[in-house]
Amino acid sequence: MAAWALLLPVAEGLHARAIDYLSPEEIEKVRDSQEPHRRMSVLNDIFKRRMEGAMASWDASEAEDGGPRAQSRRQGKESAEPVRSLSFRGWMKEVAMCLEDIETNLESYPLDRPLSVWDLETGRPIRMNYKKFRKALKKLRKSLTEFDRWLAPRLDRVERAESRLAEEVAEILSDLDEALEETIELAGGVIDEKGPARRRARP
Repeated sequence: MAAWALLLPVAEGLHARAIDYLSPEEIEKVRDSQEPHRRMSVLNDIFKRRMEGAMASWDASEAEDGGPRAQSRRQGKESAEPVRSLSFRGWMKEVAMCLEDIETNLESYPLDRPLSVWDLETGRPIRMNYKKFRKALKKLRKSLTEFDRWLAPRLDRVERAESRLAEEVAEILSDLDEALEETIELAGGVIDEKGPARRRARP
């Protein structure tokens, strides 16, 4: 809880339960990323680790080999974080929590008024860098799209105990992608690739 208390002043927009799935290293990175584009980039990296964990766990389960080798192949490529062994359900729970934190952070960065964020060292207000923010959001959207494309054809094959969670994650992906599209366009960007929000037709 001490680490979480330190995180609160500079990591606004994270759920209180973030301490349940973020590693100490990730908490430190979130705490240090005060600028909007840096915060979204850090959250994207955190999401990708959970995404890769879920994908590796699913592949390992289908191969019935226990999973550590496949999981290590996916996660060892880009992350210095130690590989953890979680079930597919466990990874998907963390994916859902991470997506909710991304959504909360996105809502805390309005584009129609000054940011309520200050540099902890200088005490000066942090200003939005629209170009870097757009770039970070596009990279994040690419990650969401990759996971949605992987998850969508597997929704009918998920076990009953996990199906509700998988459907919830799919819905969050769609809603968050729609919010990202709107924010990118408001920040002066152009959407040039179909994502979850566009592929999932609204009734």
